[in-house]
Amino acid sequence: MGKVHVVGAGPAGSVAAISAIRSGYDVSLYEEHPCAGVPTNCSGLISKEGLESLKGFIDYRKHAIHKMRGAILDFAGFQLKVDSKKDIAYILNRASFDAELAANAEREGAKVIYSKKMEKPFPEGTIIGADGPNSTVASSFLFPRIPRFVGTAQAEVRYDGAMPEFARVFLSNERFPGFFAWLIPKNEEIADMGAGCVLPGNPRRALDSLSKYAGIPIPKEQRHFIIPLMQRPLTAARIRKRNILLAGDAAGQVKSTTGGGVVFGTKCAALAGKYADFPERYEQEWKEKYGPDLDAHYRLHKSLCQLNDDSLRTIGSLASTLQIERFLEEKGNMDRPTSMLCPELLLHPLSLLKNRD
Repeated sequence: MGKVHVVGAGPAGSVAAISAIRSGYDVSLYEEHPCAGVPTNCSGLISKEGLESLKGFIDYRKHAIHKMRGAILDFAGFQLKVDSKKDIAYILNRASFDAELAANAEREGAKVIYSKKMEKPFPEGTIIGADGPNSTVASSFLFPRIPRFVGTAQAEVRYDGAMPEFARVFLSNERFPGFFAWLIPKNEEIADMGAGCVLPGNPRRALDSLSKYAGIPIPKEQRHFIIPLMQRPLTAARIRKRNILLAGDAAGQVKSTTGGGVVFGTKCAALAGKYADFPERYEQEWKEKYGPDLDAHYRLHKSLCQLNDDSLRTIGSLASTLQIERFLEEKGNMDRPTSMLCPELLLHPLSLLKNRD
């Protein structure tokens, strides 16, 4: 086995490094910041099922600071409450979570190099780019660009403490064109509030709109990030006699509906480490295993972002009439929408009619 250089020590990069080590490679892991996990790029809300898939790499429970059991969906003013009555997701301390994943990679044998931005000329050996949506690896080796991004603005705010185990999701293409806004409690006093819009929209304006709608002032300290909403057309290739693979946000392996990238990004990164010398096999396998769900997320995203607010309110009202929240409480899956495309979904409205009889 040869040398593998993993660029980026976020969750995808650290998992790729661990997977490559376990497959027998000599691994170096590079991070441009002084430590992993800083800056923090997301709210830290991750499904329990997705976190369970990472048990072979990290004990996520040590980094869970809050739990979620449901969501309040605001369809441009029409609210729908989904209560699973059990823990379905956790808020993680992403700084400590990312840092431990990188430390685990180092314990397993990776040479971790901090404060090192990888640029041309790259060292000899296989390169796994897990260096985010503006991937230097992808641009340096002329991979096709990701065609669609969302810009986000978010801040930590004080809120009223009501229903602290429910995430609040706001859908409105007038306020948050092409995406959505959120209020995610971290405890009974503090929440992460954010809004996004498809670029070149103005995410700061979207956050201001959420602030007015929710009646929550925005502090001066804010965070701004971009998230890929589409998969990169090509994520692995043999280029100039070397293997180049992309994983995580660099590959666009992100849920378009929510912008969440940890679950699918790390699953694909594990394959990148395993097949570091076989880029074609990596590309084929991750697309076979996870492509259908990622495509389903994108189709749902595209459908919602084309609706005006009157249509969104109509959808919310119809969903309430059909008691879709009951189906979501029993069968809902934050990561795998294809798992909900089952006979029960078609039979659910019929069962309501039967019960009324």
